[in-house]
Order: sequence, then C-alpha cells, then structure tokens
Amino acid sequence: MTEPTNTKKTSAKQAISRRDFLKIGATTAAASAVALPTSKIGFPNFIRQTKMELNLLTWFWTEPGRGDAWRAMIQKFHESQSDIQVNESGYGENDYFQQILIQARSGRIDGDMFTQTPDGFLRLMNAGHTISLEDVVERAGVKLSQAQDMLRKDGEVNGLDIVTVRFGLVYNKALFDAAGIGEPTDIESWVAGATALTDRPNQFGIYSPHLASEPFTVWFTLAQWPVLFGGVLAEGKTPTLTSEPVINGIKLFKQMYDAAMPQGTDLGTANQMFANSQIAQYLIVSAAVNQWKTNAEDPELYGNLRSAAPFWPSKKGITRIHPICINANTEPEKQDAAKEFLTWLYTKENYQELLERCLDVIPAIEGGIRPEYRETLTWADGYDATEAITVPEVLGDFVLFNDELGQVVTPYIEEVLAGAKSVEDALGEAQVDAEALAERVFAS
Repeated sequence: MTEPTNTKKTSAKQAISRRDFLKIGATTAAASAVALPTSKIGFPNFIRQTKMELNLLTWFWTEPGRGDAWRAMIQKFHESQSDIQVNESGYGENDYFQQILIQARSGRIDGDMFTQTPDGFLRLMNAGHTISLEDVVERAGVKLSQAQDMLRKDGEVNGLDIVTVRFGLVYNKALFDAAGIGEPTDIESWVAGATALTDRPNQFGIYSPHLASEPFTVWFTLAQWPVLFGGVLAEGKTPTLTSEPVINGIKLFKQMYDAAMPQGTDLGTANQMFANSQIAQYLIVSAAVNQWKTNAEDPELYGNLRSAAPFWPSKKGITRIHPICINANTEPEKQDAAKEFLTWLYTKENYQELLERCLDVIPAIEGGIRPEYRETLTWADGYDATEAITVPEVLGDFVLFNDELGQVVTPYIEEVLAGAKSVEDALGEAQVDAEALAERVFAS
C-alpha cells in the first residue's frame, strides 16, 4: 500500500497585484477586496517571506507515465513563477478513494487540491467539499466540453476534467498475428481467440482484475462487463444485479477467467506481464496505455498496441471524467493560489501538453487535442469508435454510493470465481443485499 508522499487583476490606481495578494495574510486579503492603495495596507505584519505551499492530493503520483507527466507540468509551472509551490500528496488507487471518504466524513480533506473519480466527485460536491471554478475557466480563455456539465453545481463548474478515459479492448497485435488470430468480431470469436492465445504459464489471452485484496480496481473494471450486453448496475435507487445483461456480463467474465486469465495475479504484476508481451489483451480504460509504454521491456510493444472496434452487442464503453477540484475547506488565500495554478494548467497550450504527456485521447476543452498528435496514436481507433455511456447512467442514484455498492457485490463475485456459487445464485444474493443498502443510504 502506498503511504502519502507529501513528498487578478484590479483596476484601482496603485492597487495591489494578484501576485502580491498571494503573499499577504487573510486580514490583508480581505482589505484588498476594496482595492486600497498599498500605502494603507499593513505590509510589515503580513508579507509572506516564503512560497505559498499547496498540497495536490491524487493517486496519479503512483501511476507510471501519468505521474511523470504531472511532475513535468508542475516543474514547468514552478519555473513560470516564484510564489506558489505545488507538493505531492496522496495514496495508491486502492487506498486513495477510501481515505478521501474517511477524510470527508471527518469534515476536511487533507489536500488544498484533489482529483477524483466521477462518482467520488459528485459525492464530494454534494457534500460541500468543492468550490466554483467558473473564474478559472474564464481567465484561462477556454470552452469546456459539454461532458463537463456533470461537474456543475447551481450552474457553475466545480471541477475541471484533467483526464477522461473510456473502456475498450486493447490488444497486442504481434501476439495476435503470431497465433494467426484476427481482431474479434463477436463475443464467440473473442472467447475462442483468448483461449487460443493462452499457453500457461508463459502467456495468457486476457486479464481483468479479480483479487479481493484490490477491491477498488476489481469493481472499477467489473462494471464494464455487463455494459458489453447493454446492462447497468442500477436504475435510480433500484439495483439491477439480476437483470439478464448483468448476468450475461458476469458469466462472460467467469468464462474468460477460467479459460484465459492468469488467475491470482495482482494488478501490478499483470501490468508488467502485459508490458512484457505475456498477456495478449485487456478490457481496460485508455489511460492504461501510458504505463505500458513507460514500463515495457519489449521496445516494440507500444507500436504493436491496437484497440478493437466495438464488436460486443451494446457497442458501449463506460466513459469516466476525472476532475481536479479545490478544497472548499482550505484557507481562502490557498484557494486563490490554487486557482492561479489551475488557470495556468488550463490555458490551451499547457492543457495540450498535459494531454500529450499523459497519452490521453479525449480532450476536455475545444481544440484540446492537436490533429498531429492524434495521428500518432495507432492504438486509439477502437476507443474512439466505442459509444460512450456515463458513470451516472451505469450506477443510477448509486453514483453517490458506488463504493458501498462495490463492497456489497464484489465478495459474491469472488465466490463465483472460486466456483462456490453460480452466477445466478451469487447475483441473486447480492441483489438482496444491495436492496437493503438502498434502504439505508436513501432513507434520509
């Protein structure tokens, strides 16, 4: 488990500048709102002698490729000014989201800024842990994608998308070619191909997270399997775990697990196996490609990656927006400093650089992706062709209680994988527990 790394302008004559504002304490900050001349402000008592320190809380620091991209952008920001220092803080992904919920319940999140999943963001925004970032967007001079409307509260955006990812099937074309296997055209050919590509213990046809010790990662990926058949996990406040598409999705997951997965393999090991061309394909979000490019021992791997055109019945892939937010409970002067950083980050040139360093493919702003860059991504065509379905559409009102729903369902999936229960029986029991959960969480 990863521990925390902790690793404006005014118009009045002689008015204080925004940079000086960041160097002044809370009392003087209040005075600056009326644009007093500098001679009337108590500089000797309030001048800051050190940089404003901001903690950015995220799981990105532990993610190969993406962590490097963020460090490079923050270094560039530090070189552009001398007043604000952005520090690393956070946890690995399987700890991060639970830790944030614990902090939120206690009334205060540790970071001055934090990133979140779409479901986690909605939960925190509704609980009052975010602030409006409309002024950041205006000053950055960009137009947000319509998809970011889900990040609005009372009409004002409270989070800025810094990575949108979509589920799809990425595969190693060299392994497919060596086995004489083409891209899947339907579910049957997909299962047959994955089985043929499996030669235990040296090579496996597919991987998907499945260990009880990695609950976030398992639940995160598992939700896509029912979506292949047009399924959702809830409609409004009602779980739909016994619906035919959900049953079909989990049956397919079990079939692939038995025939073609490296059973008992954790996520980190599986990612390295994929990077070493020992796993042929992966139903996963587009963001995973960067870590394989970063960690690959096979220098030809990145050039061999492709994503399949959607061959599954629904043609849909869950599309997840991950925003960066400013903590509503941090000091006002730190909120201002955080807005300075986000304004810099969201200007078009810097946003494009972040997108490209992260190997992302879905821009959050108009003109956010350069055609010249997109043409280099030979692996992204299938992701682009997949129809988006949002997290709220998949989870219904449970979008605010996604972690709790996952804690109910995943133990039953473990029993299915172990052969202790049939898919129908396991999901039937999970449905009962999920309905009980609904009664508790939606009671108020």
